[in-house]
Amino acid sequence: MINLNNIPKNLENRRVTVLGAGCSGVSASLLLARKRAKVLLSDAANVALSKQTLSKLEAYGIELELGGHSSKVYNANLVIISPGIPNTTPVVNKLESAGIPIVSELEMAYWFSQPSEIIAITGSNGKTTTTTIIFEMFKNTQYEPYCGGNIGIPFSKLIFETEESSIKNKIYILEVSSFQLERIVHFRPKASIILNISRDHMDRYDDVPSYFTAKMEITKNQKKVDFFIYNNDDTLIKQNVPDKCQNIPFGIYSDSKNIVNVDTNSIYLHNGQKLIDRSELLILGEHNLYNILAAFTVAIKFKISVNHLRNVLKHFKGIEHRLEYITSINDVDYYNDSKATNVDSVIYALKSFQKPVIIILGGKDKDLDFSLLIPAIKGHVKEAILIGLSAPKIRKVLDGIILLHDASSLEEATLMANKLSNPGEIVLLSPACASFDMFDNFEHRGKVFKETVLSLAQGKIE
Repeated sequence: MINLNNIPKNLENRRVTVLGAGCSGVSASLLLARKRAKVLLSDAANVALSKQTLSKLEAYGIELELGGHSSKVYNANLVIISPGIPNTTPVVNKLESAGIPIVSELEMAYWFSQPSEIIAITGSNGKTTTTTIIFEMFKNTQYEPYCGGNIGIPFSKLIFETEESSIKNKIYILEVSSFQLERIVHFRPKASIILNISRDHMDRYDDVPSYFTAKMEITKNQKKVDFFIYNNDDTLIKQNVPDKCQNIPFGIYSDSKNIVNVDTNSIYLHNGQKLIDRSELLILGEHNLYNILAAFTVAIKFKISVNHLRNVLKHFKGIEHRLEYITSINDVDYYNDSKATNVDSVIYALKSFQKPVIIILGGKDKDLDFSLLIPAIKGHVKEAILIGLSAPKIRKVLDGIILLHDASSLEEATLMANKLSNPGEIVLLSPACASFDMFDNFEHRGKVFKETVLSLAQGKIE
C-alpha cells in the first residue's frame, strides 16, 4: 500500500485504481499515467466515452473496464474515487476492509500542484458564481490564474495541462464540493472560502451537521499563514470557525470587522474607500451580493488592485444557468436558473424579483424540505408548473398555497408558462431539484429550456 503520512510524489509502477470514468476519473487516470503509475480505470456503468478519450487512454497505457467492477480493482496500492460515488457502495466498503487507501481526485491532483497556491471555494449555494468572479478578478494581474474543480474542469486536468509550464505565480481557483472534500488527506488551500450552509444532499448525508462537517474539511490542513474566509451572517459557520488559520469574515448584516462592507448604496473597504456603487452591478439579488463580498475579500487579501476589481465587477454579467436572463416575449422576461438544485437557491432567486413569477419546479428529489419554499412562494409566485419525479411531493406541499399545474416535460412546462403569463411578469426555471430524472445534468436542462424559450421568441413554436 502507499503510505499517505506524507505526500507520495513517486508513483512509478504503483498500481492505482480509479473508480468512475466520468470527466474526473478520466483526468485523474491521465495524470497518474504520466507519473508512470499502472492505472486501471473502472466504472460500474457502461459509460459512453468518445473515440478521442478512448484513444488517449490507450496511448497512455490505461486499462479500462466498464459495466462493472472486476476483482482487478482490489489489486491496487491506491484508489482514486470520483466524487459521485458514495462511501456506502459495496466496492468502497470492500476496498476499505482490505485496507487500501482511498483519496479523492482533488487530493491526488494537489500532490502535484505545489508550489502554486490555491483558492478553494465551497458552500451550499453560489460556489460557481463566486469562483468565476474570483477567476475574473485574478486575470491580468500579478497572478496567472487557472479555474476548475467542481465547476467543470477537474483539478487533475488543470495540473496535467499546466504542471510543465514555466509560468510563475500560477494560482488555482477551485470550486470544491463536499463530495470531493470527503476524501482529502493533505489538500491545503492558501485561502478557503465557505459561502453558506443550507440543507442539501440529504440523499447522501444523514443530517445537516454531517454535511457541514464534510464542507469544513476544506480547512483541515490550513495553518496560521492561510486564510479562512467565511460568511459571518451564517450562524452555523460563525459558531464553528477553526483556530488554526486566519479567520476573515464577510457579510451583509455582520459587524465592521469585515475587510469589505456594504450599505444601501455601495460596497466599500473597512477604511471607507468605495469599491463600487451597487447600481453598477449587473447581477441581481442578495445572494449575489454575498458572492461579490467573498470575492472582493479574497482578492484584497491577495493584494489585487482596487481599480482592477472595480472594473471586473462593472462588467460581470453572471454565469450560465444561474439566474440567467434569456429574452423577453410580449413583455414577459424569461430566466434560466437550472443550477438551482436545492430549496435555498430557489428562495434566493425569487427574492431577486419584484414582478409576479411563474415558476417551473421539480426534478430528482434530494430528500429536501420543500415546505421551506412556502414564504417565498407566497410573496413572489403567481403560479407554479411541476415536472419530474418530485412533482407529486411538491404538489402535496404547495397545494392550496398557489395555483399548480403539471407538465410531462420541460418543453411542455415552458409552453404552458408562456400561455399563463401576462405582460410585466417573469417566467423562471428554478427547479429546487437535481436534473438526473430527465436530463444528463443541470446544464442539459438549462439548454433545453433556453432553446424552447428562443423558439417561442422566434415564432417557431406556439
